[in-house]
Amino acid sequence: MNKVVRLVNLWAEFEEENPDGELENFCVHYLEKQLLLKDTTLEKSAVSLNAKLASLTGKLSRYASHYSKMALSGLPLNNVEDWVYLMQLVIMGEPTKSELIYEMISEFPSGIDVIKRLIKNKLVTEFPDANDKRSKRLRITPEGIQFIQMSLPKMEQVGEMAFDKLKESEKYVLIGILEKLAQFHKQHFKNVKNTTMDEAYQLLTSRVRTS
Repeated sequence: MNKVVRLVNLWAEFEEENPDGELENFCVHYLEKQLLLKDTTLEKSAVSLNAKLASLTGKLSRYASHYSKMALSGLPLNNVEDWVYLMQLVIMGEPTKSELIYEMISEFPSGIDVIKRLIKNKLVTEFPDANDKRSKRLRITPEGIQFIQMSLPKMEQVGEMAFDKLKESEKYVLIGILEKLAQFHKQHFKNVKNTTMDEAYQLLTSRVRTS
């Protein structure tokens, strides 16, 4: 069958089931069907999709963390979390300590410990906030920039090791999906951080249904 005709037929099937569906919805629907055809275990598995996602993202995070430790081995700063803090500081510019810790989704005491280590290693300096004398802002030092420049090629290799199994187009799709999730949780995390599990569940699931 002609590929264009096949595509039109698939769109017609989708539109019949989803009268208000947009093109992007169709594309996601098509990818989902192709994935299920290639891996029927996803549909038949006793494990829920959410549990499977949690397991896979957890495993991938551990793989990447291990590769990162290898990359930083022998460098002045060989703690992966500290490196990520330093990179986030580069992105944010001159945030307050609390702003950086919040962006890193860390507990405040552990975040302060990371910042202290970065300052002790002369990779970061702190200075008073001009608008709030009770707060301190952070700035990467020339030594910190030098360290980033020295370690970045190794960390780029980590990215290749972790993700180059995917095609470039697959990476774009994955980034889009993960960004959607990350933005959702960033928007609501502050409201559930200090609540009970039941309260957090009710709030987040209600936001999912209304968004």
